[in-house]
Amino acid sequence: MARNVRVLVAGPEHVGRTVQALLHDGLEMSHAEAKGLIASGCVTRERRTVAKPDERLAAGDRVEVAFDPGRRYAGSVRAPRGGEGWRALHEDDDVVVVDKDAGVLTVPTSAPVGDSLEEMLLESYRKRGHRRPTLHVVHRIDRFTSGLVVFARSHAAATDLKRQFKERTPERIYLAVAEGDVRPDRARLEHALAEHPKSLKVQVADPSHGGRTAASTYRVVERFPHATLLEVTLETGRRNQIRVQMSAIGRPLVGDVTYGRPSLLIDRVALHAHRLAFDSPRGHKRLRFESPLPADFKRLLARLRGGLRPVE
Repeated sequence: MARNVRVLVAGPEHVGRTVQALLHDGLEMSHAEAKGLIASGCVTRERRTVAKPDERLAAGDRVEVAFDPGRRYAGSVRAPRGGEGWRALHEDDDVVVVDKDAGVLTVPTSAPVGDSLEEMLLESYRKRGHRRPTLHVVHRIDRFTSGLVVFARSHAAATDLKRQFKERTPERIYLAVAEGDVRPDRARLEHALAEHPKSLKVQVADPSHGGRTAASTYRVVERFPHATLLEVTLETGRRNQIRVQMSAIGRPLVGDVTYGRPSLLIDRVALHAHRLAFDSPRGHKRLRFESPLPADFKRLLARLRGGLRPVE
């Protein structure tokens, strides 16, 4: 079925008024429906998609509305609530913060299309009425790491968040279980990391030969007979950083088959992105989020408290 297209031109009486008000007056629709059309990407002003219902008009502005007949656009589009392997904890015009399960890719790779968190989020927005949703990758966590990830929803928000991550102002705290008895109780780890030119595996390298500085701090949360629960705070955000750094000090993470050994107690690396804080791109209010431990991580801790060995 062909889409209906309506064109409105802002007259002198509309100068300074909002696009939402123009749709309400010119198309005789409710404010809720006008807002819903804008949220769904159905409205352009001077050939640019209107991002907010409170955009202000200038004399002569050409506003075009394209919509599906019979479809109801009442109200704004709701934030994505979640899907298989992920849950949206927060969404506004600038960012969406997601709690993802282990096993879910953050962004597309060579895996089948549709498997990544980014793709699932975009599809969720499309199903909720957004015609051209966009997401910008700000940071990533490993496929088999669970926990918090933030995406930017506009170029401006992405630029601001990337600046924050470059300046190391966001708070990124992980919970990790390492093999053996980690000493001392608190420490700062600093290494130079680089990718192997053939395998692309991240490894400790000579800073003079292309290694990039990776820094983190840890504190012991709980000791078990054969493992240690740590709270790790990232200063930098290199790929696989925590896993490589813990392996480098002889205490690889439980279940890490790449930098350590497989475990009979958990079928993935025991690493969880637990807390995340950053400044909102507009207004710079501090936003803080926390992800509870997933079930497999809780089971691991219970087994370790019972004296089981994480590896044979």
